Amino acid sequence: MKALIIYANYKENSFTGAIKDTLAETFHNNGHEVVVRDLYEIKFNPVLSKNDLESIENEIFPVDIMKEQKFIQWADLICFVYPIWWSGMPAILKGYIERIFVQGYAFEFKDDLAIPKLEGKKIMIFNTTGSKKVLKDKNRIDALNVLTHDCIFGFCGMKVVEHKYFDAVSKAT
Repeated sequence: MKALIIYANYKENSFTGAIKDTLAETFHNNGHEVVVRDLYEIKFNPVLSKNDLESIENEIFPVDIMKEQKFIQWADLICFVYPIWWSGMPAILKGYIERIFVQGYAFEFKDDLAIPKLEGKKIMIFNTTGSKKVLKDKNRIDALNVLTHDCIFGFCGMKVVEHKYFDAVSKAT
């Protein structure tokens, strides 16, 4: 299996970082190919610029977008590891999704219907929070799941096979 880990946390020595490291080590030790894309480490530009949009409309994908799309295409399983900030993903990851999972690559429209283009990809999500309060309410978890499982990954044809939440870990390593 080919496992891609997309990590979006600026703190390397954190509980979230330990999740990333444990995933990478576990996949590797079980004979799987593993690639880790640390969005802060690679200095990923999360801004979907006017130039990006105009290029993509003309089916010309910027080089940095195509590089990340090749990693997505390569992977059988994609693990997203990130803290929940303001009831969602960090801006760097939201920007990653907006720039990489674009129309023409992750989905297309035919007769006003969205057609997913990344079917068969499996997704695992690992989220951390700094407080127990964030995940206290089932409605909040349901809302987070609808956004990530259905509105983002499901829209592109990918299936979330696991989603783990870890709360009150802001001081944990």
